[in-house]
Amino acid sequence: MFLCAQEKGLPVPNISRSALCLLGLLTLCTATDRPARAAATDTALADQLAAASGHYAADTNLFGAGPLSIVLKQELGAQYDSFVQNMQVAGPLQPVGDILFMTGNRQHAGADSIAWLLVDRTGHNMTVGILNPGHLSLYGFGPTPITKPRDVRTMLENMQNVPPFCNPPQNLQPGAQIQLQATLHHGATCVYRLGLHKGEKVTARLDAKPGNAVLRLIDPRLVQNSDAQAWLVLHDDLYLLQVEPGPDGQAEQPFTLTVKAD
Repeated sequence: MFLCAQEKGLPVPNISRSALCLLGLLTLCTATDRPARAAATDTALADQLAAASGHYAADTNLFGAGPLSIVLKQELGAQYDSFVQNMQVAGPLQPVGDILFMTGNRQHAGADSIAWLLVDRTGHNMTVGILNPGHLSLYGFGPTPITKPRDVRTMLENMQNVPPFCNPPQNLQPGAQIQLQATLHHGATCVYRLGLHKGEKVTARLDAKPGNAVLRLIDPRLVQNSDAQAWLVLHDDLYLLQVEPGPDGQAEQPFTLTVKAD
């Protein structure tokens, strides 16, 4: 406290001023310590991923302890338990270039309840998918969206055309256009699977009664957090577009989705 006062050329401070100086010192220590702790956490996560590469989750307690489980619990919240359950029967954490991935399904549930994890080797960028009957949850964090490895893309392409999926996978070549029509039922969503190609400029238009339905590109997410309906395809990938109820959505919500690639 005395040092804090001396820096300003002040006499020995009173109690209230001392308390403020102490608070300032504590705040400074806390702020300057954050980067060091963040760097340590990043290093620990990268080390854990490196050690787990090629192994099953149970062999390394991948989701039970360590920095990855901490990150997933923070990001997934209440969905973390569903993610772990859908990884009960899973393959190993497989390396593909700079990416590690794992896919799994809930025991005795087959393809009805599945999950997948995509993460770069540093742990900075991550995608988590959780699919349960009628509902798909996707979480992406980090500055760079991750392109799905072939095995993950094939898994999603082979899923039956049952809710929440509203179309068989369709490949959109440059110059092509597709038009999809459906009706949203109360509380439901429609997820469309479209194979897009690097360099394509894609526009998507949703025609529906204003406020009744909303279109979102949910995977791979756009670099900018935006609901823009036009984007440039950076890598070949299976894109997932979701039509969901809008703020004024009624029980029955007919719509038309038009997607064009140039």
